Amino acid sequence: MCYSKEVQLITGTIILLTTAWYWYKYSKIYKKSKNKWMLPFLYALLMAPVMIGLHQLFEFLTLVTANQIIYKIGLIFSISAMYFLIRSFEILSNRNIHSNIALAIITAVAIYIFISPLEFSTTSFYLQHNSTYFWAAAWLVLFMYWHLSIYWAYSTVKEEKEKKIFLLYTVASVDISFILSTLYVLFGYFFFSLNVCTDAPSIWCTFFVVQAFFIPLILRKLPKNKEREKKKKEESSKRTLVYFLISIAIVAILSGSLLLFRCLTWKFVFP
Repeated sequence: MCYSKEVQLITGTIILLTTAWYWYKYSKIYKKSKNKWMLPFLYALLMAPVMIGLHQLFEFLTLVTANQIIYKIGLIFSISAMYFLIRSFEILSNRNIHSNIALAIITAVAIYIFISPLEFSTTSFYLQHNSTYFWAAAWLVLFMYWHLSIYWAYSTVKEEKEKKIFLLYTVASVDISFILSTLYVLFGYFFFSLNVCTDAPSIWCTFFVVQAFFIPLILRKLPKNKEREKKKKEESSKRTLVYFLISIAIVAILSGSLLLFRCLTWKFVFP
């Protein structure tokens, strides 16, 4: 049976309500902190789940109305989450990792989405995005770039406390839901003939409801364990370009590997 409408409504509501509570609770704490950067960090970090929550609600409205505009706005909400994650790390690490480039990429994706006809369908507890490969690829490129930037910062800091904060930040903000959804997608691919390309994005956004309950891990830890570097660091344009090229290469390799694997397992001949 298909429960996609109900699941999108429930998960979106839970994500938005929990995020609103975190903002109410931790903004009062952060306002009292001597570290004035913590409140902007809280805003940037919590805007990421807000974008995912709105995406879920717009997927619900898409299923109710079958409206293309609503569907496309929901997609833009989803990829916009990556801008706020990148921006939140800039504030957390006091580094300029060029979040404006992410904003430019998201703008280009938004324009492409609105001038292109898109197809979607519903199955099980999620939507199938049947013609959003460019959107999904851009989302993954930004996701990889965010991780590479965190890894570089992690490798350059000397304080163990700071290293642990960076790791906790990635786990608490995104990585738990991403790992869980990836495991589900792999399981579904082998046992339910799940289509990785069309199904994985919506499955991850649905699984983000689990992630919402882990965000306080970083929010509680931050005021006690994080003294940000006073001098702001500027990521070089060369390194930024290299990281984006590596991110694109990773996405291309993953896509090529998936295509090759499908060929080798005769998925094209015997779907």
